[in-house]
Amino acid sequence: MSEELSPSAQKVQDALRQFGVSCRVVELPGSTRTSKEAAEAVGCKVEQIAKSIVFQGKQSGKPILVVARGSNRIDEKKLRHRVAE
Repeated sequence: MSEELSPSAQKVQDALRQFGVSCRVVELPGSTRTSKEAAEAVGCKVEQIAKSIVFQGKQSGKPILVVARGSNRIDEKKLRHRVAE
């Protein structure tokens, strides 16, 4: 793993520092696009991966962050009925 971060990862690292969060952003050499790939990359089970997706509220335009277990699918239709804007 390289110590130098990509520009987007560096933005995240800078934002964390700005808000007083002391953790280190790490970029993995292989793809972690899917929960399965992420689990393989860090050596854990898919169920231990937390995946996130951001939707934009249709009426409010505000971002809605959903975090789910790696083994679960996010059902956008069900979500639409549960999210109050």
